[in-house]
Amino acid sequence: MSRLLTLPRAAALATAGLATTLAASVLVATATASTPDTVSALSAAPSAAAAALAPEKKCTLPGGLAELSGLAMSRRHPGVFYAVNDSGNSNQVFAVDCNTATGRLLATFTVAGVGNTDWEALALGTDAGGGPALLVGDIGDNFSGRAEITVHRFAEPDQLTNATVTPVTYRFAYADGRHDAESLLADPVTGRLYVASKLIGAAGKLYQAPLPPVTGQVNTLAEVRPGPVFATDGAFSPTGASYTLRSGGPLGANTASVYDTAGAKLADVALPAQSQGETVTYADCANLLVGSENDTQIWRVPLPPEATPGCGGTPTPTPTPTPTPTPTPTPTPGGLKFTDPGPQTCRFNQPCTVQLATTGAKPPVRYAVTGLPWGLTLDSASGRITGKPWGSGAFQVTATASDATGATAGTTFTLTLNWF
Repeated sequence: MSRLLTLPRAAALATAGLATTLAASVLVATATASTPDTVSALSAAPSAAAAALAPEKKCTLPGGLAELSGLAMSRRHPGVFYAVNDSGNSNQVFAVDCNTATGRLLATFTVAGVGNTDWEALALGTDAGGGPALLVGDIGDNFSGRAEITVHRFAEPDQLTNATVTPVTYRFAYADGRHDAESLLADPVTGRLYVASKLIGAAGKLYQAPLPPVTGQVNTLAEVRPGPVFATDGAFSPTGASYTLRSGGPLGANTASVYDTAGAKLADVALPAQSQGETVTYADCANLLVGSENDTQIWRVPLPPEATPGCGGTPTPTPTPTPTPTPTPTPTPGGLKFTDPGPQTCRFNQPCTVQLATTGAKPPVRYAVTGLPWGLTLDSASGRITGKPWGSGAFQVTATASDATGATAGTTFTLTLNWF
């Protein structure tokens, strides 16, 4: 568990974190320079079988998901996944169509009566009637300040239209004290929930919830077995015969570790090098989908055969349905335009603010960015980039905006980080 650090320990952690961040920056730069549809720079050495299966770009996120912290594949709507942002953002779940290279926001579900303390995970489980249900994990606890964490459950909608949903909320506490966590898993066979703790530089633990959990009281999460270092998300295979826990930059290896239900490791699979790899879900029995904060790209990562138990021989990806083309809006004079922010300069680990702006937009405007150094985040509604960046050198930042008419605009600018 996290505690207040002495000065020597804080300095050591800062040094280690910086070294990891700089290494991650090199990997990201290498991956960016590679071919458009495959990753040539991966952050961990996989098995020979995994190395032969190259990740591919699946789709880009729509605006409004810069602080992506959870993914869950739909069971009702082919090619659609659900996504959430983490702390400080709205209490909303977004349905995204990932059937084409550019993801489309289909619906927004507002979860009534709850806040987003630190939504760090999303999973697909079952409701009381056995139907598919979304599970929102408000489980983040960076400073070990939460006596309880919560999971909100609501039935997966039949129709993908904007709606307000009323959840069933479960309260949990760990049997062995407080922990930070970003991984919520739901076993599709038994319905049991699991949470994996996140530790820097040390293995976390996998905890299981009682079956079934009970509303109106605190349910105890009991330790099951060790987990990976710096686990940032997890998911069960659709077969229920295996599960994966991933790690990600800047303080963990970009690797998905796949286990059978007894906890035996089946494979370590290298993931694309992304700045804050925080999400994973199963696209189908044979493939993962992964993403990152401050990066709009969602990747499909094939799994080696040894990591796909219960799939029935050599697994094949689920065919992608042919979507109905969406008409391209005709630009109008004086429409949405992005104001070039020009070159920007900030200092290492010092407060930094960059304001993005547009003209000619029909509100509301939603902003998105890629290429930010670790430590900076974007408020997608205001276009304000803030934080304390880690790293040094020049970063090429790409910013985009969309408005109520569906019009989009973008620009690229250089953000330079200096030591002093």
